[in-house]
Amino acid sequence: MENLMLTWLQKTFDQEFCSKIEFAPVPRGQNGDIAMKFFQLTKSEGQSPVQIAERVAEALANCDVVEKTELAGPYLNLFFAPKPFFAAVEKAPLHGDASKGQNIVIEFSGPNTNKPLHLGHMRNHALGISVANLLETVGATVHRVNIINDRGVHICKSMIAYEKWGESKEPNKKSDHFVGDWYVRFDQESKKDEQLIEKAKEMLVKWEQGDTEVRTLWKKMSDWALSGHKETYARQGIHFEKEYFESKYYLAGRDIAEKGLQKGVFQKREDGAIVIDLTDEGLDEKVILRADGTSIYLTQDLAVALARVNDFNPDQMMYVVADEQNYHFKVLFTCLDRLGLIEPKHLHHLGYGLVNLPDGRMKSREGTVVDADNLMDELHELAAEEIVKRHDDWSEEEVKDTAEKIQDAAWKFFLLQTSPKKSITFDAQKSIAFEGATGPYLQYAAVRIQSILRKAQEQNIAIDQGGMSGLGEEEKLLGAKILAFSDILNRAAENLNPTYVVTYLLELAQDWSSYYAVHSVLQAETPELISARVSLAEKVLSVLEKGMAVLGFQAPERM
Repeated sequence: MENLMLTWLQKTFDQEFCSKIEFAPVPRGQNGDIAMKFFQLTKSEGQSPVQIAERVAEALANCDVVEKTELAGPYLNLFFAPKPFFAAVEKAPLHGDASKGQNIVIEFSGPNTNKPLHLGHMRNHALGISVANLLETVGATVHRVNIINDRGVHICKSMIAYEKWGESKEPNKKSDHFVGDWYVRFDQESKKDEQLIEKAKEMLVKWEQGDTEVRTLWKKMSDWALSGHKETYARQGIHFEKEYFESKYYLAGRDIAEKGLQKGVFQKREDGAIVIDLTDEGLDEKVILRADGTSIYLTQDLAVALARVNDFNPDQMMYVVADEQNYHFKVLFTCLDRLGLIEPKHLHHLGYGLVNLPDGRMKSREGTVVDADNLMDELHELAAEEIVKRHDDWSEEEVKDTAEKIQDAAWKFFLLQTSPKKSITFDAQKSIAFEGATGPYLQYAAVRIQSILRKAQEQNIAIDQGGMSGLGEEEKLLGAKILAFSDILNRAAENLNPTYVVTYLLELAQDWSSYYAVHSVLQAETPELISARVSLAEKVLSVLEKGMAVLGFQAPERM
């Protein structure tokens, strides 16, 4: 409807004038279907918002879509004529266009091959999944990629522990959890024997020199970790177009470091380390290559960034990584720019706050993390218990399948309902609740509408004849909410913030619940009204399902 309004107004006003008109929900206590705001026009027009509103109201006087207008302070509230209004609702798109034609690479997850994925990764995954889906929904071509941190001192720590105390045992549990146990064991033992840290550093040097024994052990433990990660990704609905392994790019990164040294972008310190002086950027001196010749994260990231340019030629490269790495990405982007490889305008770090537990912060090396697999299992069990309470006649298989969909929605929704920059304390019990601001609540709203539509089909109610014609004022709130979906998608994409979608879906579900509590769908007064309300229910369900798909989960058939 907003586009219809602007198209009509362009008969009277120029495009620049129309582009500065804002649309918003009608302020509380006022009447109308949508409000227009004119604050951005006051300077260029030399008039108050009220004066501009009066001019716009006059221009809309003969618009057949607008039944009437009402001045309310600086706002102009519009009342749409039902027939064209609901015709627009029927045709309302389930997509946006904010990133149309863009080619975007988005990196997320970034696991280490020395431990299982944990709750911190789950926030990363929730953001990576939803932002990638969101960008596609608003017109972008999206390439989902992963960086596998499979080399470094931290990897050698697990290897040292297994080598000393593992007795060549094969995994007796999920393989990435098995590897993670040795990482925790190393931390425990290194507190008693400080020489273990030096041994891990020495092992990394041997690894980079191609030592056969070290490489064989590394390959075995990396395969264990990656196999376990793959299972977790599958359960979370994650797929990557390409995975980049640090172990395959450290040499290319070393070459970039050497070329940067020749260009004068990097410098060599007295101890032999290659560094870049970024004090003029407020970033201090940063090591690119250690004095012993070994690479660091930054070294590989330079090479991987260049590889992605060659692979995808993207307009944007996005990195979904916690705010703890803000400094790292400032350095990386500055280095890429100074080396003449990639301009900063093509790079974006999508940072986010930490995920804490009720009793404090997680620490992988101390074994205080919540493993992703264990948390999903716990949520699954909680969901299954609730289902059995409600449906003791369900088969074990249906309980299992439904509980899995519910747990998936629970954690993704919980981790997306807070804006990315804010830290979160994860509460499993709250996340799985069937009522309130939760993923399962959205699923339940969709399931209830599915039930209505099934009954309509059983009763042979035709919903393709007449569409939503016959709907009136009672349905306009839902209609206006549906019409806003495309704009919400665009706004969420522009801000790289799926929380906009979360909030919108909750409001839509609540609006439908309030409407349905008062207005029967299948028992409406006339066959025409029944058909129209079924059409409206179908549209609400389509929006809910699309929105949930953007967030990365779906509703079961029953709950």
